[in-house]
Amino acid sequence: MQKYDKLKSITVLYVEDSKFLAKTTLKSIEKYFHKIYLAYNGQDALELLKEHKSDIDIIITDLVMPVLDGIEMLGRIRKDGCNIPVIITTGFESALALEKIIELSIEGFIAKPLDINKLLEKTDGVATSLFIKRELAAKKEMIDNDIIYSETDENGIITYISKPFEKICGYSKNELVGKTHSLLKHPDTSLVLYKEMWSALKSLRQWQGEITNRKKDGSSYSLNSIISPMYIRERLIGYSATCIDITELQAKSLELQAKSRLAAMGEMISMIAHQWRQPISSIGMISNNIELDLIMDELDKNKLGDRLHSINQQVSYLSNTITIFSNFLDKSKQKKEFSMTASVVEAIDEIKEQYLDKNINISISNQRIDFKINTFKDELIQTVINIMTNAKEAIVDKNIPDGKIDILFEEDASSVYIKISNNAGNLQKNI
Repeated sequence: MQKYDKLKSITVLYVEDSKFLAKTTLKSIEKYFHKIYLAYNGQDALELLKEHKSDIDIIITDLVMPVLDGIEMLGRIRKDGCNIPVIITTGFESALALEKIIELSIEGFIAKPLDINKLLEKTDGVATSLFIKRELAAKKEMIDNDIIYSETDENGIITYISKPFEKICGYSKNELVGKTHSLLKHPDTSLVLYKEMWSALKSLRQWQGEITNRKKDGSSYSLNSIISPMYIRERLIGYSATCIDITELQAKSLELQAKSRLAAMGEMISMIAHQWRQPISSIGMISNNIELDLIMDELDKNKLGDRLHSINQQVSYLSNTITIFSNFLDKSKQKKEFSMTASVVEAIDEIKEQYLDKNINISISNQRIDFKINTFKDELIQTVINIMTNAKEAIVDKNIPDGKIDILFEEDASSVYIKISNNAGNLQKNI
């Protein structure tokens, strides 16, 4: 990427009362931006902003101007609730003016006479922060619209619920925020479950389990929930819960057993949560780190792309897991012929990034042994991934410095084998 390439998507409102300086500056910088609107005083700037508010990303403005000066113009902009980032260009120095400007939440100063390189660097930094805020807002919107999710403070008081959470429980956000989840407690849910859950959370550990709640209308619904502590700079600030609606899945448990998909519905849900636990934790950690760096103005632009790429990889993995488990319920599903070795290798390629992050090496041997087999492909892949996940967790739990997972394909006269081993020690005999 070329320097300042991100500015190609940025539209600027440039306000400068000196027509000579305005046109000279415009000539030097216009090639870097998508578009620049030019105003010669605060009043003209307000009119342009009103007309093109949805297009303008950043305001660059002088302070001392005729008709309407920069401070008054910014005051009106902020009073209208507009939070567009602002960079001030000025040679005017006044402690009183500076105090007023700080109150108007501006992103920075550029002293006159203007240094074009400094102006571009400052604008590039503001643009980067703007992109991060938009990305975080998009992720927040995805959670709010698509995921059954809630947050509480450290005392369990609800501070946020998503729209799917509102929909499934029947209560509005206003009815739940400020209350505790006890409002949703179903009489059939054991108190022991809540004690175990709070014991884990108070010990700063993640809790996962099935909870049956009661809707506003008195009916019940069931969730498989992963509840995790939330931190800012190692200080506990509350808890977040990410849930899967298993009400319908539980109703179909007999059908699933008849199909021999799983011994019981609980096993299936446990597998889903098993696969989701690490990606959800990773997404939360990455997002929290980005937001904290942004708040503390310590953002490393070089790492931003990698972090967002990691989030997208985890989201893709979550989506693929849902697709695979949805197929368990597909009555029309048929067995099909496929390459055993190629399918397993393909599955491992999809998840290997998670293992590299934990310094775990995956080795695959004897890929030349390959058979066409006729069965349910997704179930085979999910079984392998589940065993891989167990191995990864054992390596992490035992703090093995250089984790290894070996996959070996073997055959004899009657069978073909997929053998998976790791260096975290033997399984317990009872398992």
